[in-house]
Amino acid sequence: STYTTAPASACPMAVGTFDAGSTSVHAKAQARTKVASNWALYVFLFLLPLQNIHSAYLPNFGGGLNFLNVGFALSLLGAWIVRGRIAPNEPVNRWVAAYAVYSVISLFISYQYVSNTGTHANILKDHLTGVFMLYLVQMSVNDWTGVRRVILATLLPLPYIAKVTWVQHIRVASWHCSDNLRIKGTFMLLGANEFAAFCVTMAVILFALVIAAKTSRRWKIVLIGGMACMIVGIMYAYSRTVYIAVILGLLTVILAWRGRWKLMLPLLLVAALAPSLLPTSVVQRFDSTTVDEGQRDESTEMRFEFWKIAWDNFLSHPVAGTGFQSFRHPEINPYQMDTHNVYLRTLSEGGVIGGVLLLGVLFSVLHAARRELSAAPSGSWRYALALGLVGAWMGMVCGNLFGDRFTYYPVIAYFWTYVALVVKARHLPPEIPAPRPRP
Repeated sequence: STYTTAPASACPMAVGTFDAGSTSVHAKAQARTKVASNWALYVFLFLLPLQNIHSAYLPNFGGGLNFLNVGFALSLLGAWIVRGRIAPNEPVNRWVAAYAVYSVISLFISYQYVSNTGTHANILKDHLTGVFMLYLVQMSVNDWTGVRRVILATLLPLPYIAKVTWVQHIRVASWHCSDNLRIKGTFMLLGANEFAAFCVTMAVILFALVIAAKTSRRWKIVLIGGMACMIVGIMYAYSRTVYIAVILGLLTVILAWRGRWKLMLPLLLVAALAPSLLPTSVVQRFDSTTVDEGQRDESTEMRFEFWKIAWDNFLSHPVAGTGFQSFRHPEINPYQMDTHNVYLRTLSEGGVIGGVLLLGVLFSVLHAARRELSAAPSGSWRYALALGLVGAWMGMVCGNLFGDRFTYYPVIAYFWTYVALVVKARHLPPEIPAPRPRP
């Protein structure tokens, strides 16, 4: 068929109507692209791992008016202002909500079995604050500019963390490995293991972003710099579990990456040169890792003792356990120490119900990451974030076998931040392809 077009002068009303309509649509499209940013969240993210600063220098007025509570409240207000939404129909959101509800129930259960529970509610509040970054970040991100700003906010504190770590290391440095070398960076209220676990999460995620995201040279430099800062923390925290966790995390990223063949030669070189490049004390610490009976050090030996107590307590209270934070109390554990295994502690304190909910949370995170790996195009931020989350998930699951990498908010807040970015990614507008470099 043939179509004819009348001259503009023949239908002035039609032309005028079309122009006005197209201008209106264009204006609305531009308005939609200018999405407000949650600046309170960016500041909150920047300060979260700097426990030495907000514990020693930021005021605590009592009555809940401290950095963590006020920062979370302001960030939540910012999320409401930008009118963000939680991603709909995401299993991880439902599992985390169920986990949080049962954690509150478990808090009240603990009152029946142990005494001196005055700090339990505050510990749970701090723990759930870190977990609820999953919702807060989803509500604050409405486009890919917001995603990159969140990533940048998590990158900015890393050089300072590396500097603090290096200064602490220089003060205690020695040729051979000893417990005096255990430093905790900016995590002044926690320990070396928790600090190193945070570094593993960030190092693995940044590694995935470097190799899998097609982005500008400036971004590559920033991402590589952040990864180098975290490697400093991993090496000089002297955590044997973390050494294994970071290896498993990086291997998971490489095996899951669609372009893994590109890294074969560099990996062979790193494997060949690493033993000669690492400090002798680091190599000695790694070599001391063993679980063979008769060759275990005191720290490893005591873990087996704690695990036996936790398992016996679970068998005595298999359904709902003895309640949140009950294992440290003398009524349950005469050593008054943590289990150094999140899964056994969850069974002891939460019973089968708590164990099922914890596994549901962990596997829902893995499901979300694997789904994005299959659906997202190679080279996109969406794909690279999912790839990094798969590796970070493996590192965290491994780390929790020999310690607590799940309860403390400075350790897990960034992990849940990146879970939120992966979950929200599929609900955002398509990414704008990065411009090709000029020849």
